[in-house]
Amino acid sequence: MHRRVLPVALLAVLAMPAAVQVQSGWKVRTDGGHGASAPDAVPGLTFAAADKGFRVAGGPGGIVFDPAYTARGVYSVRATFTLLKPSATVTDYGLFFGGADLEGAAPTYVYFTIAHDGAFQLRHRAGAEVHEIDKSLHFAIRRPDASGKSTNTLEVQVAPTAVSYLINGAVVHATPTRAGTGSYTEGEKAYGIAGVRVDGPVDVQVEGFEVNTKFVPPVRGQ
Repeated sequence: MHRRVLPVALLAVLAMPAAVQVQSGWKVRTDGGHGASAPDAVPGLTFAAADKGFRVAGGPGGIVFDPAYTARGVYSVRATFTLLKPSATVTDYGLFFGGADLEGAAPTYVYFTIAHDGAFQLRHRAGAEVHEIDKSLHFAIRRPDASGKSTNTLEVQVAPTAVSYLINGAVVHATPTRAGTGSYTEGEKAYGIAGVRVDGPVDVQVEGFEVNTKFVPPVRGQ
């Protein structure tokens, strides 16, 4: 199965129940919130169709997701993010995966994000607790140009022995999926809902979001 988000305007034209489900299924959950709401029910953090994808703007931090985008086994998650203007403070944005209980009391997921200062971060959330996995500057991250914009493609590849994290095609980190490692991506911990994560006030356009369950891992020791 290869699922891809389509612009809401196009979804409205398609007379397919599955397309309607994708359009109506998007939810927003802000940090500290007790549940998820329809995108237009969270006035601070907005979600709307824009060009070839959607736009996430405002704050506070939170996640945007559709429960239909759930994956197990070997799969990849990918999207291209265009920062439309840098925020006043350094704010991360990117992907999350392995989501569970996203509308319950203790949501869990791993998120892989970047910021306009050229750093990426990798974190695990379990309810109100956030566990740092890695944070580092990396040359692969494109910083804002003179207009204040930057475009970066993020990808998470879940393979039999490791999860690889890519920015613009470059592998910047990996975490094990093998049993007994104690990793936050060990075994079925890496399975679940995937979506978009922002850490605070931001204005970013997301294009080409996809969850690919036909993904074939490249040969690099995985």
